[in-house]
Amino acid sequence: ITGVISYVGVQLKKAYTKYANTKTINEIVEATVLYVEQINKNKETSSSEKFDEAKEKAQEWLDSEGLKVSDTQLEILIESAVKKIDK
Repeated sequence: ITGVISYVGVQLKKAYTKYANTKTINEIVEATVLYVEQINKNKETSSSEKFDEAKEKAQEWLDSEGLKVSDTQLEILIESAVKKIDK
């Protein structure tokens, strides 16, 4: 029984950690997109330049937090955050 309880505890911790990391990653990307939009508000910066800046800044922040995200995942999250802002 102790083994089963330990196993369930480990699985719950893994699930919670994954949920918390996913939430943190989304928050970092959304905050970064808002930041890039704000600092470029009165500049003539192209969408692709802002995208590249958001990707670079978000990746730096994620790395500093020890969170791993693929380029494809990061690109999708940035596009999703931009879509939320444009609504």
